[in-house]
Amino acid sequence: MQELLKNPTSPEAKSLKSGSGACSFFYGNLHAVEGSTQRHEVMAPKGRQGKSSAASLVAEKQQSATRTGFFLRTKLLLPRPAPELLSGPRLSERLLNNLTNPLTLITANAGTGKTTLVADFLRTHNRDFVWYQLDHTDADPFVFLGYLAFGIRQVVPAFGSDMFAYLNGAAGELAKNPERAVDVFINEVLERVDQQLILVLDDYHHLGRETPVHTILDRLLAYLPDVLHVVMISREMPPLSLARLRSQSPSSLLDRTDLLFTDEETRQLFRKVFDLELTGEQLFEYRQQTHGWITALQLVRQVAQKAVPRLHEGTTSLVDVLRQSERDIFDYFAEEVFADESEEVQRLLLRVALLDNIEVDTCNVLFSGMNSASLLPTLVRRNVFITLAGDGAHEEYRLHPLFQSFLRRRLRNELGKTGVATEHKRIAEYFLDHGVWEQAVRHLLAAEDFDRAAAVVAACGLSGGASAVDR
Repeated sequence: MQELLKNPTSPEAKSLKSGSGACSFFYGNLHAVEGSTQRHEVMAPKGRQGKSSAASLVAEKQQSATRTGFFLRTKLLLPRPAPELLSGPRLSERLLNNLTNPLTLITANAGTGKTTLVADFLRTHNRDFVWYQLDHTDADPFVFLGYLAFGIRQVVPAFGSDMFAYLNGAAGELAKNPERAVDVFINEVLERVDQQLILVLDDYHHLGRETPVHTILDRLLAYLPDVLHVVMISREMPPLSLARLRSQSPSSLLDRTDLLFTDEETRQLFRKVFDLELTGEQLFEYRQQTHGWITALQLVRQVAQKAVPRLHEGTTSLVDVLRQSERDIFDYFAEEVFADESEEVQRLLLRVALLDNIEVDTCNVLFSGMNSASLLPTLVRRNVFITLAGDGAHEEYRLHPLFQSFLRRRLRNELGKTGVATEHKRIAEYFLDHGVWEQAVRHLLAAEDFDRAAAVVAACGLSGGASAVDR
């Protein structure tokens, strides 16, 4: 067996290839790598006393060498086509033009069409590509590099012999010096790949902030051969050295603002799908509520298709359709966004959703102990439907209107009507103490404390001072 590992190109080793022609990754010796204990225990089962005997290790290596199931093939499949919304020549042309650069980085929050955009581009353009769907298990450099080599082998059948030979013989070196493995990978690309290959890394954010894979990507991008173009899709900006990319090819970076539907694209959507022309008022309503968020428009479309006859008859309106779509939109938030957050983040989001303007100083007082100063910038970086607005002297955070509506409804379900009213009154007291009358009145009205709201309005209208307000 050792001879096979030393010489994976020998006739004996070749006989261990799978029926598809892809050499199985000899992962039986990966148990030596730190940080992947649980997965490696699955790869190398222990004996009854919890210790692997030499015989069982040899047997495991022999079995692993003949397995074809180490690589989950569905991780390398192009996602299924999404229901058609509207062809996007604006973004498709940008992706095409950017193939002359080493990297295309797409970062945006959930449901903005990142994956759909790239998948549709690959379907409509005759380009060789490798699609790699990432999850937390791919944070292991062995797994990551193994999948890269295996994926390229599906396009370039001769690829991978050098890479797999290195991985099978350099466990210790890879753990200490992952850059060396990248050099082996790049050299094999130069030797065996003769036309441009697009390498797509989808859901890169699943790898987390602390993984050697970031070091691998930095090395790869620094010395990327011309025949490779990397597309990274992530909900947040990856911790990579991207300063040169930002300065030399800023068009390589696509973010949430690039992916949002423009007003004209929204008009075209309703013309194409519903044969309807949006009025200026309707367009304004959709812009205010959806902010061009593609998933919201997709969910609205599903409801609107059922209402097309009534839309043409004039018995319902597009604004009504938007409101009827909220249930599906809220379900999306609950399953795809809110559920992924920690309890600490969930608690903060539910509270700050009551505020129209979210300022750190205000949150530190109103929600002390919730770590607002740290969590709010993190949520912006991770594109969790919250943005930062400001002019340098003054900054405030803003939730997406639909996400804010979802959070407020969720808080009401948890606290009840009385509990939410109590929270609004507490917030109103803060704004009264700081002389922010308009915000105080809004929260008093939300708490249905109409007498107190009227008193504030009357007092501020007469004197503009806090002394006239009976608190």
